[in-house]
Amino acid sequence: MKRKEFIKRMGLGAGAFTLSPLLVSCLDKNSVLNGKFQLPLVLPSELTGSSSTLNASPSNIQIGDLYAQSAFQFNSSIPGPTIRKKRGDTAHIRFENNIGQKSIIHWHGLIVPPEIDGHPKDAISSGAYTYQFSLNQRAGTYWYHPHPHRITGEQVYRGLAGFFIIEDEEEKALNLPSGNYEIPLVIQDRRISETGQIIYNPSMPERMMTGFLGDTILVNGVPSPYHDVEPGVYRLRILNGSNARIYNLAFQNDLSFRVIGTDGGLLPEVIETNELLMAPGERADILVDFSEVAESNIQLISKPFDVPSGSGMMGMQNMMGGSGPDQGTGFTLMKFNIGETTHQDPFDLPQQLTPASFPDESSADRTREIRLAMKMMNGHTINGRQFEMERVDESVEQGSTEIWEFINTSNVPHPMHVHAVQFKVLGRSGTRGLTPTEAGWKDTVLVMPKEIVRVIMKFDAQKGMYVFHCHNLEHEDNGMMANLEIV
Repeated sequence: MKRKEFIKRMGLGAGAFTLSPLLVSCLDKNSVLNGKFQLPLVLPSELTGSSSTLNASPSNIQIGDLYAQSAFQFNSSIPGPTIRKKRGDTAHIRFENNIGQKSIIHWHGLIVPPEIDGHPKDAISSGAYTYQFSLNQRAGTYWYHPHPHRITGEQVYRGLAGFFIIEDEEEKALNLPSGNYEIPLVIQDRRISETGQIIYNPSMPERMMTGFLGDTILVNGVPSPYHDVEPGVYRLRILNGSNARIYNLAFQNDLSFRVIGTDGGLLPEVIETNELLMAPGERADILVDFSEVAESNIQLISKPFDVPSGSGMMGMQNMMGGSGPDQGTGFTLMKFNIGETTHQDPFDLPQQLTPASFPDESSADRTREIRLAMKMMNGHTINGRQFEMERVDESVEQGSTEIWEFINTSNVPHPMHVHAVQFKVLGRSGTRGLTPTEAGWKDTVLVMPKEIVRVIMKFDAQKGMYVFHCHNLEHEDNGMMANLEIV
């Protein structure tokens, strides 16, 4: 495909990011959509001290000699620095807002007091907001991102997100791969205009229907990166940090991998698979043995998958004014180059990782129906309502155990995220079944069109106001969020 034809397909729009002229001159279908893997993967820095500062500011960065962008950044980094703590630690984090918009941080997956959970009502226009909270939950791959009403999607898209990793003695005893053998990967899609700018300009139909789907995939902020590994076992901590795109993660040639963890930490048992569906906000902790690869390299890809028939999703993206591939399209993400030697000690993982401690369905105090629907010409709703800052939508007694049934009557997927809890997925209607990560603790669950998903959770968090919402960020910003009060 000629550059002019490719650029035409990539759409128009005012840009928030800028690619250098050199990268624009190199754009073609293979380098952007399918990957020539010309740039190395960049690993985020880490914050490990007892006190930390996250400074959010506009900034320009350069990756290699090709890629430049003007964005919002935490501590001049995309993604933001990884915060690594131990269970039992107390986090002292100062958030400095210098981006010129209201903002606040949500500690996604962490159980923290309501006043520091990142409720949109607590957003600040500028200045600083200090967080202090104890980390009294199990080891896991969590993350942090902004949570202001109506502009969360823009701020996350422009770069404000990072990992929050908790470690504990139970996980340490497993002797899992660490150091150079542990790789955090945040996967995000972006849209590039004809002038080479990464843009965020969702149309109203995109806000109400598909969400903002990009045509270029970034891993840790780098398009189609490569990473050099040894022929040994690696731990990949994977976050779907996209606004709306769902990925069906796999490796070339159906290389199998072991899923060991999910949103809320270790699974009870290791699950081996060769593909894994991940919606925005979900995390997966996997082990990959690169010594099983016969070739000198292997690609991490997103395999095509079906959105339930009758949903009207296929072909909808271009109808909504977008230029990116439709939801469910397959593409490459990055490449691993495999060397000839390994310095890793022999690795033996037990099948049993942690005791299962999920609440029994019979222990539930009540069942709630959470209906996800489309409000004509206005967007998506939760139980017929769109978000209002102070209205209490669901009141839950502290210490109670509840089953929530997410009932999706709309024609698009909704990844539902509940603050203040980790839950267990009980089951879903239809034939899709549970994914490997749904064998463990979750805080975000994908509800496909016309699907019913049942989860069980115990509300042990401090009393106060929290939210739950769709983690398709355009849906959230357009009102698909509700207040949950623990009383």
